[in-house]
Amino acid sequence: MGLRRNRATDASDDLGIKKKRVAVTLDTSSIATDVSNFIPASSVVLAIKVEVTTTVGGSYIDQIGVDGDADMFASSIGDGNLEDDGDVLVTGGNTAGNRGNFFLAADALRITCRHIPTAGAVRIVMVYVDAKSL
Repeated sequence: MGLRRNRATDASDDLGIKKKRVAVTLDTSSIATDVSNFIPASSVVLAIKVEVTTTVGGSYIDQIGVDGDADMFASSIGDGNLEDDGDVLVTGGNTAGNRGNFFLAADALRITCRHIPTAGAVRIVMVYVDAKSL
């Protein structure tokens, strides 16, 4: 007799938790850099990690959000926190508790610098629930 799993009590395979990674070069003609369709449709963002891989020249990253809400995930990050090679910020899925963080449609992740940067690159890792796979 083989071991039989009880799918009603062992839901680990059914959580739909996924991880998405991308390397991004910051836009040097604007304060905002958008990563189109980074957040999938029918998803809930659990956490986002931003790691600077190339120093942000002449500026620093001040907000992380989406194109319609630039500070949804992190606001007022401030000078000296996310600008030098190796700097890391991990933030929860939504900093405003009164707004839902379920994305009906795909959305762009937005990284906003305080001033237009002259250089810079980041690695972004997002952990999210893919509701389509539930």
